[in-house]
Amino acid sequence: MQSRKQGNRLGKYAAVLLLGIVLCLFAACKRSETKDNETDIPETPAVETEQKGFSGANAELVKQRAEAFAKTTAVSVGDMDISMEKAMFLIYSMEVQGNSYAAFYESQYGLDYWEMAYDDQGHTTREVFKEETMKALVQYAVLYDCAVKNGMQLTVEEEEENNAFVESLKELLSAEETERGGFTTENLRETCRWMMLGEKYYGMMTENLGITKESVRETIDKKDYKEYETEYLYLPTSYYDEDYNIKEESNDVKEACMAQMQDFYEQVCEGVGFKELAGIEERLVHKTRTFLAEGAEAEQKYKEAAINLAVGEVSEPVQTEYGIYIIRMLDDDCTKTYEATVEAEYELQRSEAFEAAYEVLLAEYEVKVNEEAWGDIILGATVSLLE
Repeated sequence: MQSRKQGNRLGKYAAVLLLGIVLCLFAACKRSETKDNETDIPETPAVETEQKGFSGANAELVKQRAEAFAKTTAVSVGDMDISMEKAMFLIYSMEVQGNSYAAFYESQYGLDYWEMAYDDQGHTTREVFKEETMKALVQYAVLYDCAVKNGMQLTVEEEEENNAFVESLKELLSAEETERGGFTTENLRETCRWMMLGEKYYGMMTENLGITKESVRETIDKKDYKEYETEYLYLPTSYYDEDYNIKEESNDVKEACMAQMQDFYEQVCEGVGFKELAGIEERLVHKTRTFLAEGAEAEQKYKEAAINLAVGEVSEPVQTEYGIYIIRMLDDDCTKTYEATVEAEYELQRSEAFEAAYEVLLAEYEVKVNEEAWGDIILGATVSLLE
């Protein structure tokens, strides 16, 4: 079941966060020195703003919430008190990811994704997301502490990258999310620094464990990923009937389409571009296609015709079971799938090696969750809400 597969991935979310997933790289908020856990979090009033997004948020409310979250400890890790300020953006990131699934499940199946059973023990997706959010928060705290103890700092370039990320992030945040999360430019920047330094230690740590892209390349045979990149013009000679079964057009239609494609081929040979031709005939499709020599990304006749082309060369019209193609070879030594495979295996090996080493690190820290504050958090209904 799809939710179970998603859940299995989520089980390693704390480590995956460290591999650069968009919106999950950084938490939000500078920790305050105060430890007052009794602070009340102000309710969000119904405020109409002329501006939308981050800049349209109620500034006074954001300030109140930021201060309240800064005074509230989410979890103590060793001698560090990690505030709810930092937790709020991890919550936001998880909710953005979860709500994308939730919208799909609701529209397609009428199901509440957040309340779906995650496992045989009756845990819901909402509960698992919440648990993994706390694990990630603790993990960043441990890695940050290790980075500081090892004298690591961010470079000027990394600080600039951090600031640029925050500016991009502000464009994604709605006014309501900004208010609910208590997100300010400064607390976003400060916590991004905190998390980026943790990421930096993670990179050093996995390299010291011997996981490099070079070492991964040695385990993957590039010959198994012989790949071609092409572009094509395509005229369909098949269609779907009312029962969604594919049907071939009559021979007369096929012959007429072939004659038309032959005319297009001659124009290509005279220098007319694929894009220009695609604008002439409404049914004519112009796209690129990348396929493996041993893969199933293209029809066999398409592959046979394409593989024999030199770079820049164009095929005569090729009839397949679905339609007629004119193919141009763009790259007969494409490495997209190979590089993607190397990257995926690299991240997997880093994650697995890191998990084992991290367990040893974590054992050195006493972790105490502030259940009073954390118990009130409802994933999927805290910062980023399902529309």
